Amino acid sequence: MKKLTLQLAIVFCASALFAQWVPVNNGLPEYPPTSIINWVDTMVVSTYGGGLYLTYDQGQNWIEMPGTIPNLFVNKIEYQGTQFDPIGVSTDGGPIVCVNGGYIDCTGTGLTNTNINWWSAGYGGIVKDAVAGTRGSGVFAADYTSPFIYDWSPANAGLSGDALFINDGIVGESIAILATDGGIFKAEGNETEWTAFNNGLSGDALKVQDIYWLGVTLLATHGGLYYTLDMADGWSPIIPDEKFNVTFYLNTDLSPSGFIVYAFGENGFYTLDFETWIQMDFGGIEGEVTAASADEENVYIGFTIDSKGAKDSGGLYKKPLEQFLVGIDEFNMEGKESLLEQNYPNPFTKATRINYTLKNPGFVNLKVYDLFGKEVQTLVNEYQQSGSYSVKLESSHLQAGTYFYTLQPGNNKLETKRMVLIR
Repeated sequence: MKKLTLQLAIVFCASALFAQWVPVNNGLPEYPPTSIINWVDTMVVSTYGGGLYLTYDQGQNWIEMPGTIPNLFVNKIEYQGTQFDPIGVSTDGGPIVCVNGGYIDCTGTGLTNTNINWWSAGYGGIVKDAVAGTRGSGVFAADYTSPFIYDWSPANAGLSGDALFINDGIVGESIAILATDGGIFKAEGNETEWTAFNNGLSGDALKVQDIYWLGVTLLATHGGLYYTLDMADGWSPIIPDEKFNVTFYLNTDLSPSGFIVYAFGENGFYTLDFETWIQMDFGGIEGEVTAASADEENVYIGFTIDSKGAKDSGGLYKKPLEQFLVGIDEFNMEGKESLLEQNYPNPFTKATRINYTLKNPGFVNLKVYDLFGKEVQTLVNEYQQSGSYSVKLESSHLQAGTYFYTLQPGNNKLETKRMVLIR
């Protein structure tokens, strides 16, 4: 199995600077936060019992999302990134779309379990146009009929037991992946049956809460943080024996590597290079992180407190990104074998350039992937001498959307950045 160069070194930061999480709850109801997303020019948080709220001022003030939501118990929201900037809303009462300042109930017909943890309406994929993951009844799939009318039917071949409890997923044109209480399941190409992909996962690690693709695939599980490089081999632990609920990747020029990766649950960790993982100090905040995201300046985390017979909100907090970079001696840019730069222009339309520098000569792979992990183009696959290089990517064969490009010199660690193609 191919391996990332992961030498896990968890650093405990005792400095008071790392405890400066500021509460940002003005206007929010006292319900557990379930997810946070960046949406157009603002940020939206979902709550379990209070619906959706948005902020225009980085969390200083929250207001209720306009419109009447059919069900206030929201398990997850996801920015679909297609026409009209819709938000997919997964609730205890069925799948909902938030679009143009209003809500559209997409329960339709045939959905015998409306307790939805995750749903995708990307209008195209190997499972059908729309896929909904339920708590206990597995997956339902449907073709899209305007306006937002769905005729759902079960799509559970290969799923049973704990795998019928769906927590997250990814659906693309060539592969679909489910994160369940029974592990990871995938379907590829023309397959109609889900196949278990759990090599390396066991015990609490089979309870997968969140899946995130960024050139490698990351899993936030109740038994640790795991990764795989190509969805063909098994999973390897990054941080074992920790309860994680959410993980995400952030491009930022504030980091010397150009990115930060976060993982949250009962504790929080982050890395600038996939080698050194630094544990955060929550400063005594009660509960565990059940929602997290970031904008260009801050990281936002939402806590939930488990109380007897119910769940209560622990509140929403933020912290400046720059505070995650103070006093980090373990990250040494001079030791890097290569430097991958952000493509320019970004976003782009017809073409963009990707620049990188090699410290040492070696065999180099530079590849482009779509949002679902499908390789769309190999830009470089050859031996190169040390020095600076520039590669042009033409967009004529690509659809508008988000893409990732990855650089791997020899057996050294993978570098990843994100770019956006617009039409």
